[in-house]
Amino acid sequence: MSDPNQPRPPDPTQPGQTPPQPQYGQQQPQYGQPQPGQPQYGAPQYPPQPGYPQPGYPPPGGPYYAPPPPPAYPYASWWSRVGAYLLDRIVVPLPGYLLAALGAVIAFKDARSVTTGYSGDYYYETETELTNVNGLGIAIMVAGILLALAILVWNMVFRQGGTGQSLGKKWLGISVVREADGRPLGAGMAFVRWLLLWILGDLCFLNFLWPLWDPRHRCWHDMLVSSVVVKGAVTAAP
Repeated sequence: MSDPNQPRPPDPTQPGQTPPQPQYGQQQPQYGQPQPGQPQYGAPQYPPQPGYPQPGYPPPGGPYYAPPPPPAYPYASWWSRVGAYLLDRIVVPLPGYLLAALGAVIAFKDARSVTTGYSGDYYYETETELTNVNGLGIAIMVAGILLALAILVWNMVFRQGGTGQSLGKKWLGISVVREADGRPLGAGMAFVRWLLLWILGDLCFLNFLWPLWDPRHRCWHDMLVSSVVVKGAVTAAP
C-alpha cells in the first residue's frame, strides 16, 4: 500500500503540469516515441460514422455543388437574327450569284430544245435534247457558284468564328458567342453551327421560330453547340 502522506506525482495530462523528469541513470525517451496522452503512429483510424459529415468538408448536395447559373446577356431580338440571316445568305454572296447568272445567260441564250420521236409497231417514244449550249457560259456559271460558296464559308466559318460576327451580324450590331464565357466560337465550332443551321432549317422551319419563346432567344442549332446571339460586338478569340 502507498503512503497517503507521500505527495502524488504530477499528472502530465492536466494543464499546468509537467511530465516527470527521468531520474539519474534512467534512459531518455527516443525521438519518435509517443508521449503520454498522444496516439501512437500507425494506430488504426476509424472512419466517420454514417450521417456525420467529415470535418472540414461541406455535406454532399450543399451549395458548393450547385452548378453556377448561366450568364445573363443582352440577347439579340428575333427580327435582328432574321435580318442578319437574310443578309448573310442572299446579299453577302451576291457577287457569286451574279456571276453564275451571267454564265447561265451566256450558256443558254442560243440553246435550242430539239425533240425527236421514235415510233414502232406498238410504241411511240420522244427524246428531248438541248443543243447549241455555250461551253464558256457553263464555265462562268460554275465559277460563280464556287465563288458564292467560298464567300459563304469565309463569312460564316472563319470571320464569324474568329470575331463573333458575320457581315450580316456586323451590319445589324449582333454577335454569336459561347454561352459559357462570351467569347467567339472559333472556326471549327462555327462550321458545326453553320452546318446544323442548314440541316435543321431545311428539316423543320420551327427551328427559325424557336427564339420567339425561348428565354435566351436560341434556335436548336444554338442549343446543340451552346451558343447565344447577343447585341453588340465581342472580343476576338486569341
